[in-house]
Amino acid sequence: MNRNVQIVEDDHNLAMILSRGLAREGFDVTVDHTLAEAMARLKNGEMPGLILTDIYLPDGKGLEILELVKAAPQDVEVIVMTGNATVQTAVEAMKKGAYDYLLKPFQMEELVHTAQRVFHCRSLKAENRFMKEGRRIQFLETGIVGDSARMREILETVAAVSSSRASVLIEGESGTGKELIAQAIHFNGNRAEKMFVPINCSAMPDNLIESELFGHAKGAFTGANEARQGLFSFAEGGTLFLDEIGDLSHAVQAKLLRVLEDGRVRRVGDYKEVEVDVRIVAATNRDVSAMIHSGEFREDLYFRLAVIPIRVPPLRERRKDIPILVEHFIKRISGGKAPETRFTAEAMDLFVQYDWPGNVRELKNILERLAILKRGKVIAPEDLPAEFRAKEAVVAQADGEVQDYRMEKQKVLKEFHRRIVETALKKHGGNVSKASESVGLDRGNFQRIMRRYGLQSSEYREDG
Repeated sequence: MNRNVQIVEDDHNLAMILSRGLAREGFDVTVDHTLAEAMARLKNGEMPGLILTDIYLPDGKGLEILELVKAAPQDVEVIVMTGNATVQTAVEAMKKGAYDYLLKPFQMEELVHTAQRVFHCRSLKAENRFMKEGRRIQFLETGIVGDSARMREILETVAAVSSSRASVLIEGESGTGKELIAQAIHFNGNRAEKMFVPINCSAMPDNLIESELFGHAKGAFTGANEARQGLFSFAEGGTLFLDEIGDLSHAVQAKLLRVLEDGRVRRVGDYKEVEVDVRIVAATNRDVSAMIHSGEFREDLYFRLAVIPIRVPPLRERRKDIPILVEHFIKRISGGKAPETRFTAEAMDLFVQYDWPGNVRELKNILERLAILKRGKVIAPEDLPAEFRAKEAVVAQADGEVQDYRMEKQKVLKEFHRRIVETALKKHGGNVSKASESVGLDRGNFQRIMRRYGLQSSEYREDG
């Protein structure tokens, strides 16, 4: 994803401050100080993902930049910077397609948050566009892989609930593919043409998550210089995927419950409520029952979310699927061609025996690593990571201990059988018929045992 930001600002000091602040947050920044410089760069094909421009520049208006990029085929967002005297011009810019405007002086945190929001929305749009235009991805065929009874049950549930409005709660360990199941529910249902909007609840600080979900009114808090729509509004008609729902604060849990009950959203700092049509799919890797018992999670919210509960088993509970997953990922890594990387039976056995604490995500990462480092090779046990070889060593040690036990057992049994035959022969004076009868063996088997242990009947006769 293009995370390039072009700053167009004639104040050199301000441009430097903005550039350094954005660069610290991982953006690639270029700076122009005049309209001519900026226009030349854009006409040369150097289109960024985001342009931050002052409205008034020494040689023209920043609105010319807006008109240029909106006429271009590339997807470029524009944020205009303005002072109090030119707010009306900034509003006009937004009517012409600007993403937002910032009122000078503004906080660096506000700019960073707005820029991150721009690229997050661009990413969502690109992902959804790919899913709709590329091939209308059928996750039931290409995304969720497995033939175990539990996975077949999950696939049947996904197919049954995809076009329902009911909320879904997906529970499972990290790396089990909870978001993939959420995508399958969305893209195989009647909301597939609308947005699928994921948000990681654990990645957002408490003071931002509420505004991010529900939006905020102008002046709702320090830095809220304009009204913003939240992700509920952004996902209108589609699906909002709330990952790590267990990390929401009690205050946000209460507001989320209201939305689920009423289908209405109230922005932070606003008194009006707005109706929303959004399907909620939530996920967590935590034990929700324990959280309810400890008071960390609202029981009423749980029942609202878990209208359709789906528990995704860890990979160690569906080992039957591991060879299928290996084949699937190797084929994807090879671009659909005949895979260059193959496994010996011994290496595949170790894959199946391994407990996979990171689940499917760990499996995929290890296969990608092997495909790069061992390209064109047949993967043997010694090619696997150390944790697999440690497992093999434990198995080998256990096998050795079993073998030692068996050998000792055979030795003891051999001595035991020899003593039984020898005692019987002594008791009956070397008479094989009577000795064999006394221990419950026929004469032929008794004699075979005698030969095995080198015993002669003559040695036990009284006249011998």
